[in-house]
Amino acid sequence: MRLLRSSRASFALLATVVLAACTAAACAATGDPRATGGSGSSETTTGTPTGQTLAIAPADHVLALGEGKPAFIDYKVLLVEPDGAEKDVTDEAELFSGDLLLGTFVGTQFQSTGVPGKTTVKAKARGLTAETSLEVRKENIILAPGAPADAPTKFGGAEDPARAPGVVYPADGVMVPPNMNVLEFHFTPGAGNDLFELSFSSSTVDIKVYLPCSPLGAGCAYTPDAEVWKLVAEAGRGADPITYKLRGTSAGAAGTVGSAAPQTISFAEEDIVGGVYYWNAGAGATVRYEFGVSGQTAEMYMNAATAGAMQCVGCHVLSRDGSRIAVGLDIPAPSVFKVYDVAKKSQYFQQGSLFGGGGANFFSFSPENAQIATSNGLWIDLKNADTGATITEKLVPVGAMPDFSPDGKRLVYARPAQPPPCVGGFCGATGVSQASLEYLTFVGGAWSAPTPLVPFAGQNNYYPSFSPDGGWVIFNRSNLQDSYDAQDAELWVVQAAPNSTPIKLAKASTGGDSWPKWAPDVQMYKSGSLMWLTFSSRRAYGLRLGAGQQAQIWMTAFDPAKAKLGEDPSYPGFWLPFQDIGSGNHIAQWVTKVDRKPCTMDGECEGSEKCVEGLCKPILK
Repeated sequence: MRLLRSSRASFALLATVVLAACTAAACAATGDPRATGGSGSSETTTGTPTGQTLAIAPADHVLALGEGKPAFIDYKVLLVEPDGAEKDVTDEAELFSGDLLLGTFVGTQFQSTGVPGKTTVKAKARGLTAETSLEVRKENIILAPGAPADAPTKFGGAEDPARAPGVVYPADGVMVPPNMNVLEFHFTPGAGNDLFELSFSSSTVDIKVYLPCSPLGAGCAYTPDAEVWKLVAEAGRGADPITYKLRGTSAGAAGTVGSAAPQTISFAEEDIVGGVYYWNAGAGATVRYEFGVSGQTAEMYMNAATAGAMQCVGCHVLSRDGSRIAVGLDIPAPSVFKVYDVAKKSQYFQQGSLFGGGGANFFSFSPENAQIATSNGLWIDLKNADTGATITEKLVPVGAMPDFSPDGKRLVYARPAQPPPCVGGFCGATGVSQASLEYLTFVGGAWSAPTPLVPFAGQNNYYPSFSPDGGWVIFNRSNLQDSYDAQDAELWVVQAAPNSTPIKLAKASTGGDSWPKWAPDVQMYKSGSLMWLTFSSRRAYGLRLGAGQQAQIWMTAFDPAKAKLGEDPSYPGFWLPFQDIGSGNHIAQWVTKVDRKPCTMDGECEGSEKCVEGLCKPILK
């Protein structure tokens, strides 16, 4: 990457600049140094008996910061007579910045600190006051590898709709975590184009990346490097959406330019933390990814050899704190299952056999890890999570797919219209048919009778999961009889209370979307909150993967405030970038923390790990 122009702020000098400029008069005039406001007008708010007003020029200015561009503005203050005549009273005026972190005044010159944002400029003269808005924006021009040095000069030609490129991925309006770090842009090049400008703009940034076509399928792909990602993600963190626009032309001659329709991308306010475990079907193993630790690829956690399986480790569930895992081995008919300590991979207990039954396909740990609800697809048992001893046999006589609420006081599950039959002593099912959703409540030391949550009304309802605040249940809905790998599965959500109306996550779910699971934390976002969820989907992934091929893990943001209004609370989904695209990936299970094996030296860790700060961590490549 070549960075031609950059206006990154020198934060080390910021405190010095602010303190030096904050004179008693300025501080008195602005009050709170972080106070902002402004009506966008440069007229005074109070007139005089003669009708005179005050005006600031330039009004509503945008200061674009970049190499070779001035980081200051010279302001004028004008006295405006009732008849419109103006008199320059700059020499008599005092000017103040509404936000000293963005810049301060030396005389009548605003001097930027290099920090982008919006503020208000205020002026006082002859007993009058006026104010106007000011935006400080970062401007960066970046050449991606392979782009010619004169690329920015190639885009001054007239617009030609026939040359318009087309953005294929990501979807317009997507929201992503700011620490996801990798997001590919897929696009079709348009007629005659081999050089492209991808611009990102908001009230605080103006970034233009020039790039050639890196071929991908029938089009091109671009992956922002760490520097570009940081510029864009930090500018958008918790802020209004960033608009991006793709334009194309010919590198060989200055000609016409084609433009794709502008799209937007938003960034959450907080980073994603914790980790996710999922089934990599190609490897027959459970793999995991820890945000901020695992690099750009998932790491192997438990395969058939580790778990003592013949073929694979598939069905699995993690405790919320990430300290325990229950895994099903080989064929889910139902599976032999084992419960492990995650860090040590030491076994708590094992139940079921290939020939004697007693296994399970679905599991859920109670929040304190003392109990585990297990289901063979016909009924739900409650067991001791240390020993496997039965606490309550057939706690739910007809039900599957249990999930504990975060406080442990409710257990939601899918109830089929008719339980699948036991054949030859083998009792188990991989899915449910014509199912409704119900939940139990733990009251007075005992579990209550079932409470209906989502009744069956012609569509199968299954795979329920409580949100991290306990207020919502995400679930699948399908028109097909069997929930197992239903090709038309959709994502729906319902408030975790009786007589609530389900809402389809229409923006996120395009069909064939299964196994929804929540990330474990509620995040702050602007004046409200935000949650995340993942699901398996057979949708197309841009130009890399066609629709109906291997299932992949996708993610979407969830806005509970919209859900409470009955609106679609989701955003368009995005592909999680650490996966093996050559394998089907399913059943993403989130944890608040990835539990790792304690160590004192590398030799105590597995071959793909090394001892770092007393824990076995993956070797990043």
